[in-house]
Amino acid sequence: MIIFNADAGLIVARRRGLFASEGFEVEITITPNSTEQMRGLGAGKWDIASTAFDNVLAWSGREGAEIVAIAQVARGILLPVYVRPEIRDWSDLRGKPLAVDAVDTAYALVLRRILLAHGLDLKRDDYRLVPVGATGPRFESMNRGDTFAAILNPPWDAKAEAAGHMHFGDHREVLPNYPGGVFAVSRTWVEGHRDALVRFLRAWLAGLRWAGDPANRGEAIKIIADEEKLSPEGAAGRLAQLPKDGAMDVTGLQSVLDLRTQYGFNLPMGSDLKRYYDLDYYQAARSG
Repeated sequence: MIIFNADAGLIVARRRGLFASEGFEVEITITPNSTEQMRGLGAGKWDIASTAFDNVLAWSGREGAEIVAIAQVARGILLPVYVRPEIRDWSDLRGKPLAVDAVDTAYALVLRRILLAHGLDLKRDDYRLVPVGATGPRFESMNRGDTFAAILNPPWDAKAEAAGHMHFGDHREVLPNYPGGVFAVSRTWVEGHRDALVRFLRAWLAGLRWAGDPANRGEAIKIIADEEKLSPEGAAGRLAQLPKDGAMDVTGLQSVLDLRTQYGFNLPMGSDLKRYYDLDYYQAARSG
């Protein structure tokens, strides 16, 4: 797997041996950016990615591989915008470089939409997007003063506040239905590994259910804190992101597609949402 952050279901399933009970181990790599993640997924370097759905839209068919989302990893996501201390108003960002993962995918588009609501438009060159990678590098770029704002999702938001950066807003003011992350696979890989994928999802769903049981909350927080080197509060936040059952938030997925087309990005596989997700493996895992 290649991921940005481990979700609570994945953490618990590994720690409690649920993947081992299905006959395999899960090897996890933290990605430095979405480009390396999705290009590697399409090329077969990785089997499964945990990513933003917009990356599925952007990369499916882009370099040949058809990529689909197969389960919802998080019930929702908080995408807060942080700015350097010298920024006192949205207008102070005019003419400034802003940190993103990649300029044409996922949270960069969310940032553009938030800024547009505050009178700043990339099409007018009101600001410049600088691709620096995942959340950690975005935070470091701001700290150095190379960039002046970025979306810094948890747990980097707490680090930003500790460093003196200011919270200016978040995606909910303009994109209230923006969904949490998804698991994604390439069609080529899954054609020869359907059974393995169903077993993976079955173990992950068992971890999700265990972690979501109120009777296990205290132990789940301890497991997450230990595995991810988080404070109890940070671990509780990660636990709170658990989806109800891993089912796709189709309404949320559509909002991501709509945002992408709003900014004029042509989708290599077309604009039919159903081309970009497949419920078959999830349903097989639930019924197995």
